[in-house]
Amino acid sequence: MSLPAGHRLVPHTADCIIEAWGPDRATCLTEALLGLVEGFAAVGDANASEVVPIGAGPGAAEDELVALFEQVIFSVDTSSVVPVRFHLGETEGGAIAGRMDVVPADDIVAVGPVPKGVSYHELSMVEAEGGWRCRVLVDV
Repeated sequence: MSLPAGHRLVPHTADCIIEAWGPDRATCLTEALLGLVEGFAAVGDANASEVVPIGAGPGAAEDELVALFEQVIFSVDTSSVVPVRFHLGETEGGAIAGRMDVVPADDIVAVGPVPKGVSYHELSMVEAEGGWRCRVLVDV
């Protein structure tokens, strides 16, 4: 039986840990990215105003996770947009590629500080029984 998709945010001193899971790598990464955004923005069912490509790899699963998180943080910081949805898939070469639907940062409700970066401390992305699981510490 495959693992259902989901995520949760775990408080960690001044930072936040995101745990995510899914039946495949792309779904697990999508859930982790949704958790990242959930930690600082209430996007609800906002309609995207723009589509931005996103991708990583191929490489170690943990490196792909960090690369995707860094792309989201960079987009928020430099383009003042917030992702509302992610559409990821695995390429034939083993990379992760897709897009994120974004809205202007002024169109969402902030619920916390925008993350500053991703820590390699406590980082994991592993194939587990029935799917994939990841855990990442976000510096806020």
